[in-house]
Amino acid sequence: MVTARSVTVDFVTKSDLPACLSTVGVYDACYVAASAGYLKLIERIWDEIEYKNLVSDGAALSNTQRDRRLWLLDTQGFYDAETAEIRLATGRVISVYISSQRVWCNGTACDLEFLRPLSDPLPQQQFVSIGDAKRRAMFSGRLRANLATMDALNQEILIRRMLSLVAEGTVLVIHRCKSSEIETSLRAITEPLSPFEVANNRIATQISYDFAGLDLRIVQDILLQIAGEIWRIIISCNNPEVGDMLRSLVAEFAMPGPIMID
Repeated sequence: MVTARSVTVDFVTKSDLPACLSTVGVYDACYVAASAGYLKLIERIWDEIEYKNLVSDGAALSNTQRDRRLWLLDTQGFYDAETAEIRLATGRVISVYISSQRVWCNGTACDLEFLRPLSDPLPQQQFVSIGDAKRRAMFSGRLRANLATMDALNQEILIRRMLSLVAEGTVLVIHRCKSSEIETSLRAITEPLSPFEVANNRIATQISYDFAGLDLRIVQDILLQIAGEIWRIIISCNNPEVGDMLRSLVAEFAMPGPIMID
């Protein structure tokens, strides 16, 4: 049966742009639908946010900017190209333009949003190969099995998110590490990633990364190379605290390649 809700949901999910549909509310708005572009932008799979709260479980930030946008929807039914901040799954906050329209779906008021990042993704050619390819890690059997059950979109979102978390986690370990030798090794891992550093709008002193402009194959290659370098450090590390911190970054998804053990 064709309904206003089903047509609108279909329109959103098939959109080539980052778009989402949500119920109306300052504190209790919930996701109804989202496009692949939106899910990639916020680095979440649909199962994580389906019918969940936009603020507590999703990308929306409760602030005066959002209050103003909701007021515009309440009073005039739409707004165009408003500047906003949204939160990615990794916790990083980015600035976007949002245009929105108040729509009615089977008698329920909903907000239809289209988003565009303020800054363009970094170009793919800025990638710099990291380390010796022989030091690559491998995805664990459990992760490979999980990836096999996911569709291509969810696989891509998961791998991109993992790279962001591992890269940012490595920077945090550098700040907590008291061994100059290990710190030097970790900096050698993160230094080639400097072209992808971006400002963290919420924590000015924290380094964040944006790999949105990279092909998925390259993202996966970087992730495995970083994991391989971290495993190399873990294997030779005589500092249990640092070893545990590093292991927490990679043990859930990777294992060292056999060549690293010889």
